[in-house]
Amino acid sequence: MAKPFYFVIQSWMLEDMKLSLSEAAVYAYIHGLTNSKELEQPGWHGSVRRLATVLHTSPSTMNDIINRLKSKAYIRIVNGLILSNINRELAPKTPTARNSDTILPPLGDRVSI
Repeated sequence: MAKPFYFVIQSWMLEDMKLSLSEAAVYAYIHGLTNSKELEQPGWHGSVRRLATVLHTSPSTMNDIINRLKSKAYIRIVNGLILSNINRELAPKTPTARNSDTILPPLGDRVSI
C-alpha cells in the first residue's frame, strides 16, 4: 500500500512565482514529489493523463498547465519525469509578513488584545 501523500500550496507559490491557483496546485504537487526525502526517485513518474486524473482536471487542461510551468522554467521533464526546478533550500522556511496571512506568536507568549 502506498504511503499517504499530501501537498501544500505555499503563499510564495502564489505571490512570488505569480502562479494561478490551478498552476499552484499542479506545481505544489510536483514540488512535493520532487523534494520528498522518502521517495527513492523524486518527481512525477506517471503520464500527464494520470496526473490530470489525480488532480481532478482534464488532460488538455493539465497539458496547458504543464506547458505554462515549463515556459516559466518552474518545472522540467527529464527522462519522462516531471521535476520541480526549485528545491526546498530555496523556499521560505519561516512565516513572515510577506508569505503568511497570519503570524502567530510562539506558544506561551502573551498577546495583548
